[in-house]
Amino acid sequence: MAWRSKIVLIILLIVASLVGIYFCFQLAQERKLQADYKALVNRVNELQQENASLEDELAKIQNEQEAERLGRELYALKKPDEKVMIIPQEVMQQLLGETASSNLSSQAPSKISQWFQELKHFLSNLF
Repeated sequence: MAWRSKIVLIILLIVASLVGIYFCFQLAQERKLQADYKALVNRVNELQQENASLEDELAKIQNEQEAERLGRELYALKKPDEKVMIIPQEVMQQLLGETASSNLSSQAPSKISQWFQELKHFLSNLF
């Protein structure tokens, strides 16, 4: 009878250890699922915030004045009744240099500086 109780005890220990291993595995799996869930919740919150900011940006773009401003700034668009002056960068630099030197002198304004002032006034009215 002693050897039967030892066998039963060994079987019970094996079953108890298998049950313990199973529960440890389930606990680890549950913790992993909880961590994944928290990560997904955080990602959903980030995406909702990004979505809200994109909707705000879309509302601004749909605003006609904002669309006009972006068209002028990014694509150099003009209204049908407007006239556009294209000034090469080299000429603009020369004009800026001459304007700076003419401002230093006490002479009457030259035609180039008058033209530059008109250009400056024209550009300031655009924005």
